[in-house]
Amino acid sequence: MARYGSTGKIAIVFAPAVADTAAPTVAEITAGTNLSDYITRDGLKTPSSGNTIDASDIGSRFNKTAAGTYGGDAAEITAHRGSKGGGSGDDKAWTTLTQDTVGFLVIGRPGLGQNATTGIGTKAGPATAGDRVEVYPVTVISRAMADTGDNETAKFTASMAITGEPAQDAVVAA
Repeated sequence: MARYGSTGKIAIVFAPAVADTAAPTVAEITAGTNLSDYITRDGLKTPSSGNTIDASDIGSRFNKTAAGTYGGDAAEITAHRGSKGGGSGDDKAWTTLTQDTVGFLVIGRPGLGQNATTGIGTKAGPATAGDRVEVYPVTVISRAMADTGDNETAKFTASMAITGEPAQDAVVAA
């Protein structure tokens, strides 16, 4: 399988409802808001740290560990603010990711509408049955404007609680 870059291809959709995170439907993804054109290139963070349990014993000098819990980290999106007027100057990310908003981040790193041969799609989709995606159930905790800077666009960061186990190997259903 060939490697691919996600820049220009990754689709990031904030969907209001997903019944089965392992198999989001085309309709559920289509009902969401595609934020791909608003998020900065380094603006998607979906961490999942892990913890270890001390499993050492007196019979060995080696400090053994076992797998413990994982997750509990906040997801973050850093996005550009837009001006009034619609078109490319709208403020879709800011108005979508308001505090206490509950939804699902659906992320197609190779895009949506993935080609059957290459597995690569586009940032604009549309989603098709069989697309490989990740689904994170989230609640927006806060959003904060970024510090101002010379030669910088106005940006903000939305911090989100991941409220359930994400489906990192989800497949879109019809």
